[in-house]
Amino acid sequence: MSKASRKTGSTLVRHLPEIAFVCGVSLLAFVWGVAAMEYRIFPHKQLVWIKAGFDALGELEDQELPYTVVRLATEESDVDSTSTLGPVPDDQLILMTGGFHHRRDLCPTFGCLAYVMDHEGTVFHTWEVDPEALFPPERLADFSGKAQAENVYVQGLDMTDQGDLIVTFQARNMYPYHVGIARVSWEGAVDWVRPDHSHHWPTVTDDGTILAPAATVETATKFVAATQVRTDCKLGSVFQEGVSIISPDGNEATTYFLDDSVRASDMQGLAYAVRNDCDPYHVNAAVEVTPALAKTLDDVNAGDLLVSLRSSSSLVILDRDTGVIKYHYFGPMVAQHSPRVLADGTVLVFDNQGGQATSSGTRILRVNLAKRTARTIFPTSPEQAGGDLDADVSGAVRESPDGRHMLISETINGRVIEVDITTGEAVWIFNAVSDLAPYLEEQGEDPDGPVLARLQTHGADYLPKADFERLSGS
Repeated sequence: MSKASRKTGSTLVRHLPEIAFVCGVSLLAFVWGVAAMEYRIFPHKQLVWIKAGFDALGELEDQELPYTVVRLATEESDVDSTSTLGPVPDDQLILMTGGFHHRRDLCPTFGCLAYVMDHEGTVFHTWEVDPEALFPPERLADFSGKAQAENVYVQGLDMTDQGDLIVTFQARNMYPYHVGIARVSWEGAVDWVRPDHSHHWPTVTDDGTILAPAATVETATKFVAATQVRTDCKLGSVFQEGVSIISPDGNEATTYFLDDSVRASDMQGLAYAVRNDCDPYHVNAAVEVTPALAKTLDDVNAGDLLVSLRSSSSLVILDRDTGVIKYHYFGPMVAQHSPRVLADGTVLVFDNQGGQATSSGTRILRVNLAKRTARTIFPTSPEQAGGDLDADVSGAVRESPDGRHMLISETINGRVIEVDITTGEAVWIFNAVSDLAPYLEEQGEDPDGPVLARLQTHGADYLPKADFERLSGS
């Protein structure tokens, strides 16, 4: 062996620890990347953009944009565009969920948490809240990753009779991603904050009680529910989720975790028949069973909890007092969200991926739980206005007070579609567009004019004009 060869070999041996470390880090990065794509942990969204060839941001691609940015809206000439396609309810305004950095032309410092608008796009009321006031460092002390208020975003909200907002928050680049829930007054004051891992969409009941999806992280889960089947979770931590019942003043009454409900109800199949043991339930909404629905189902009472489980593509009804599962429905829906009980006891559901006749699989179902039947309300044709509805994750639907219309929030594409429930036709379309120039200026950029971007729509609901007049004193 030559001296040069011996020297090269000696150098390699001497640097083996460093080489091993680099290889180990590379392997870990690869595994984490695979996990991010498979289980949607951070940086899933960034990887999706790369995977999908998301290069439309051009010079902005090096910026860490707000989480809710969908894409640049080069086709738009102004913020929040609307199109009226048919008769819309003339006695209703719209409560639009916004978020940090949404519509900073109206809420210049932090963006509009939410706003009240009409069908023409005129805004009558806004809420603006400092994210640091909601989530100072001490409230995020139990989170890992980049536990900072700037990584928290608005996930969903509902309004009380007093005009207060009940808002749930999630986060990117933080673990766990479920952050908490807060109450914000009509005037924009923060009444209370609970960093309790509430998530997805909250519901305010008629008496002001709050229902919110709840979460906790288990690191020692070895078996699926009460079975002897070992949990197959490669991430090592399991999200156990359920429903919290919270009093109007922010004090928790009780929480039902679905794993406990499954065990108590001897329904282990709900936990076993899922695609991801790391997230066996994925609760995304809970609403009260109405008297109209209760009278159609045996042993179900008004006030029980109708809960949406994305992981098993099912709806369950929990006993309000015990958390025991009284009823279970699955079949046509895939990864659904947002059950809403109508006046006749049927249930609207945002079905993310179950449609066979739609272009993307996304549709709105009307489910008869007593008969165990379902039919597609919208879209019925990919050619109709809004027929390209497409949301493989997230999404919400809200019915009008008279049950004749519904607002569909296509979260990940930044669009709201209003549909006549009887005809199944779209009557109004809203595109969530905001100017990112103020945000970019804060990041040290010098944008040449407005930078319009499509932002996610995390909800839209009806607000009767009479209620708005009462709340605003007008």
